[in-house]
Order: sequence, then C-alpha cells, then structure tokens
Amino acid sequence: MQEVAKNIMTRSGLRRDLEQLGVRSGDILCVHSSLKRLGLVIGGVRTVIEALLDAVGSEGTIMMPAYSGDLSDPAEWRFPPVPSELIPQIRAETPPYDPTLTPTRGMGAIPEYFRRYPGVVRSPHPQSSFAAIGPRALELVGKHPLPFRFGPKSPLGRLKDLNGKVLMLGAPWDTSSFLYLCHYPIGDRLKIQKRAPMAVNGITQWVDYEDISYENAWFIPAVTTLVERGIAVVGQTGATESLLYSTHEAFPVLHEFFRNLPR
Repeated sequence: MQEVAKNIMTRSGLRRDLEQLGVRSGDILCVHSSLKRLGLVIGGVRTVIEALLDAVGSEGTIMMPAYSGDLSDPAEWRFPPVPSELIPQIRAETPPYDPTLTPTRGMGAIPEYFRRYPGVVRSPHPQSSFAAIGPRALELVGKHPLPFRFGPKSPLGRLKDLNGKVLMLGAPWDTSSFLYLCHYPIGDRLKIQKRAPMAVNGITQWVDYEDISYENAWFIPAVTTLVERGIAVVGQTGATESLLYSTHEAFPVLHEFFRNLPR
C-alpha cells in the first residue's frame, strides 16, 4: 500500500515537484509529457495542465506541441505504405487543417486535452502546430510559416527568443522538439518538399512547402550533454523523472553538439 500511495499524484503535489525542479512563476514553458509515467494522477490530464498553470502563475505561458502528422501526403507514408491506387482517394477525402477541429496524432493524452482547454490558441501549421495559453501565447504561436516548420520563425524560434524553458514531464528525451531548431542553422540538412491539406478561400487544397529532413537519432546523447554540463536539471515528478532546461543556455551547446557530429 505504501508503494501505491507514493505513486499517487495530486495537483498540489505536482506543482510542488515542478517548483522543486525549477519551474518559476512567469516562466514560458514548452512541455513534452507522458501521463502514464507520472503514476496515478488524481483528476488525470486536467490535473496535470492545471498544476502546470499553477506553477507558472498568471504571468506565465505554457506551450505544447500539437502535431497532426497524418495531414501529410499519403504518397510519403511508410508505416505502413499506402497502395498507389488509393492515394488519389485519400488526398481527395482528407479534411483540411483546422486549429480547432484537427486532433493531434501520436502526441498523448495531455497535449490532446490541452489543445481544447479554454483559452488555448493553436498555431496555423497543418502538420507541426503548437498550442499555447498565457499572456505570451499569441507571441509564440500566432504565426507559424509553412516552410521550415521548426526553424527560427517557428514557435520554437520564438521560444528561444523569449528565453523560454523546455520541460520534459516524464517524456522520453528523444522527443524534445527544441532540438530540431538547434540543428536547423547548421545548413547541411537535406532539403525536402512537403505537402499538406489546407483550406484556401473555403476550398481544400494540397499546399506545397519546403523543409529540411529532421532526425532524432542523436537527441538522447545531446540532452545528456546538457545534463552533464549542468544546463538541464533532472528531478522527480510523481512516479517518474522529469527534465528542465533554459533554451537560452542550451541552444549554443546543442548547436555545437550537432555541428560536430560525424557526417
């Protein structure tokens, strides 16, 4: 029974853990999360979101990825691939991106609930949107250019410009989206063409945009470097460990890490 009790997480307990980790009132916080790793959360996803809001206070802002990767060209799908004869039908019947109606895909219960939480706004990118709430929300996600979706003009770029923090709330380290921004400036990434369905003057159109090929194979050693240098802090949150770091401090270290990778 003692082990069960230890893994029960409440709103006040999660706020306490977040504050001990280093979350402060007024923070601008990009959160990646895993509900199941937190243990038994009383109140579920609502409790997690409201504890985050408690921790950053009325002057703070919370941002989360709200990706909808299924709004992509079915010709690109590989897991599993689509029979070529079905591609035209899938394209014709895929609904366009709508910040309110389009669900997240593969993001977990917390971001899916968060995107619909009262006061949350969502960026206009059809595949790699971010959702945010707080006084800096529109500054973070109000604009999100189609090309180079994780580049310096994306919500991640603005997170860095505003000296935000990244919180891995029980989430695997290789899911930290900020690292995509950090290897963007290196300039040796393969450029690719992407397509997504969008509503243009009330009509669904498949819109083309340019991007680079992203990969996360080196993300865990990159984040480990931040921990070893004391830039990222690891601490207990409920039944799992979480990680917190400042984008201002992390960016030059991560950029150097990716620049020195073997080519």
